Amino acid sequence: MRSARFNHRTFYFHLLFWMLYLLSNAYLWYTFDKTYNETTYYGLTCLPIKLIAVYVNLFLLTRFFFQKQYVAFTCFFLLNLILAGLTQTYISVPGAFNYQRVTQYTLPICSLTLLSSAVLLVQLFFIKMNESKQLEIEKVKSELNFLKTQFQPHFLFNTLNNIYSLTFNNIELAGKSILQLSSLLRYVLYESEAEKVDLQKEISHLRDYIDLEKIRFTETMEISFNISGNISDKKIAPILLVPFLENAFKHASGKMNEPVWVTVDLIVKENDLCFTVENSVFQNGKVQLQHAYPGIGLKNVTKRLSLLYKNYTLNHELKDNYYHVFLKVPLN
Repeated sequence: MRSARFNHRTFYFHLLFWMLYLLSNAYLWYTFDKTYNETTYYGLTCLPIKLIAVYVNLFLLTRFFFQKQYVAFTCFFLLNLILAGLTQTYISVPGAFNYQRVTQYTLPICSLTLLSSAVLLVQLFFIKMNESKQLEIEKVKSELNFLKTQFQPHFLFNTLNNIYSLTFNNIELAGKSILQLSSLLRYVLYESEAEKVDLQKEISHLRDYIDLEKIRFTETMEISFNISGNISDKKIAPILLVPFLENAFKHASGKMNEPVWVTVDLIVKENDLCFTVENSVFQNGKVQLQHAYPGIGLKNVTKRLSLLYKNYTLNHELKDNYYHVFLKVPLN
């Protein structure tokens, strides 16, 4: 179907070109020549030679010029024009082969051939631009899909490790964790393929993740999740925010006798989302955090942000006794 559509478009493009050519010539003949009917008839009789010359030249462009065989193209191009000019001269005024006559009938063919070549080159230029744009879009989509598939196993691996540790201490909590994990995976598997999802769904995903972490930490961690602003009818890229939560819970966990906390603030201001995550950092973990290589989740979400949003803000820094992350992205 695609090739058929392309052939139809090409046919109509060529038809339009020749119609415009004939109309423009008809207007010129009417303006400068009083014997309009005779001139029009003569112009139509010259059309077959011009058609042959133009389409032979288009073949030469494809066969030699676009293959960078410029010398061969130049030789065949000149030969095409000379043969077309001589043929037209012979048909128009048999036996009158002189420089003036040959030039008179060759120049219109030459000008039309050059004009058609220029039109073709301009058309191909825009086709190449469109193809390059489409390739860039496909490249971005492919890279985004790769980042999503890379993130999902990473998230699953970390969560399964947490559930595995629970099986040694509390079987009941491990069972609840599996139920929470199934809810998270449902979102990841069925919603992450969309380019954008409702912000409310993303928030529900964050709540499910926090509930899963609450089961793991029980009473040893203080968790605060605050939402403000109008979150209805807002769209955001899926599974974009949870890596920051995952990173916070990962670095907040420390010694059992130290206070552990995570604070999440999600604020919608008009068409912007401001997402802040802060977490405690245990003292012995500061040095490790300062020299830690960024995890795959944080690296992926940073890469996704650069691909999805032209204007976004991402700041993260280690302060005296806590880690701070701030993200601002446009919604919809």
